[in-house]
This record gives sequence, structure tokens and C-alpha cells, in this order.
Amino acid sequence: MKSIRTKIILGIGSVVIAIVLVLGITGILMNYNSSINQLKQSMQTTAAIASERVEEEVLSYINVANAFGARSDLSDPEVPAQQKEDFLNEWAQKYGMVRGNILDENGNSIFDGNNYSDREYYQRCMNGESYVSTPVKSKVTGELTIIVAAPLWKDGVADSTPVGVIYFVPHETFLNDIMNEIHVSQNGGAYIIDKDGFTIADVTLDTVTVENIEQEAQTDSSLQALASAHVKMRAGESGVTDYTMNGTQKIVAYAPVANTDG
Repeated sequence: MKSIRTKIILGIGSVVIAIVLVLGITGILMNYNSSINQLKQSMQTTAAIASERVEEEVLSYINVANAFGARSDLSDPEVPAQQKEDFLNEWAQKYGMVRGNILDENGNSIFDGNNYSDREYYQRCMNGESYVSTPVKSKVTGELTIIVAAPLWKDGVADSTPVGVIYFVPHETFLNDIMNEIHVSQNGGAYIIDKDGFTIADVTLDTVTVENIEQEAQTDSSLQALASAHVKMRAGESGVTDYTMNGTQKIVAYAPVANTDG
């Protein structure tokens, strides 16, 4: 009798323990999944807010360039180049930028004499568009430079005839500074890629204009999931993706930056 009773008790006990374990594991998984889903939603919101922050920063610089592109004294050939240069550099410092430049209709700088007609910002501005470049190597300094450019309008009349290009150079780290201000978690960070998939802003300058996850994924299969997300990013999509890097599971949320070239 005792043996049967013991077996029954042990059997019931085993079932109860199994049920408790299953319920416990299920509860843990549900809490984990809930936490992950909340994190993904939070990251998507953060990505959207961050993209808006970058857009606002870029637009503020574009507005400055547009305003100076519509100044008649800057398009007037009778005003000395040195006077124009002093004026632009003075205002560049007031707006927290490094310097300014004016190109004539052939792409020649009236300040340093260099020709910039091969630059996309020159070509776009001569078609009447404002433009913000991805980081490029300066022909003057050889360092990474971001160009914020606008058409220089004839007689200062906006939307008339471009007679040149006016551009300003923000501090090279201004996009990186924004990335450093975005805190997702202790091990999280933010970065920006351009229309070709290159990193153009990060928490470090080391990856800027150098890192391209899609290209690296061609020889590193561990980057395939992240590279697939980058394809969606370049297509202007918003979303969130799980991926694994160096054995660690990660989550990336992304959103497009409006009023840019992608």
C-alpha cells in the first residue's frame, strides 16, 4: 500500500512540477517576447525621431545657403572677391560652420581658383536645386567635408537664372555629433547610410565613407541579414530587423531622412 501511495504521490508530484516548469518557462518566454516587442517599438520610434532631427539640422543649413544665394551683392561681379569671402566666412562662423565659398558659372571658385565643376552639388545647383552632399574629400584641405550648397541667383532674384553656386562647409562631425546624442541602450548606437549604402555618420569617424555593409556581406555571410535591412533602408522604407553579429543577437530599427537624396 505504501509503495502504491508513494508511486501515486511521486507521479502526481512529477506532473505538478512539470506543469509548474512549463508555466514558468511559458511565462518567461511571454515576458521576454513582450520585452523584445516593446524594445522594437521603442527603437522604431527613436529611429523616426532621429531621422526628423537630422532632417531639421540639414534644412537649417539649406535655409542659410538659400538665403545667401539670393543676395544681389554676392552675385554682383563688381563687388570684390575678398569682400565676399570675408562676409561669407564671418557669417559661417555665426552659424557654426567652418567657411563659405562661391563658384562662378563654370565651377571655378572666386576665392581659391580651384574648379569644382565635377562635383554633384555644383551640377545640381546650376539646375536650380539646393543640395547637401554626403561627406567628400575637400580639394582644398584633403579632409572629409560636407557641402551645403544653393544656386547663386542672377541679381539676387530667387528662382531666376543661376549664375553660380554658393556653399557652406559645416563642421565635419555635425552628423556624427547627432548620432552621439542618440542613446538607445548601453550597447546601442545610431548611424546613417547614403543612397549607395556607405556609412556617412556614426558614433566614430572611422567608418565614415569607408564602411559598406552590403559590399562586406558579399564575402561575410554573417552580415547578410543586416545587409538585407540596408537594402530596405536605401529604398526609403521604415522598419525593424533582427540579426546576429559575432554570435550576439541584435536589433536594428531604421527610418528614412526626408528632403535628402536617399
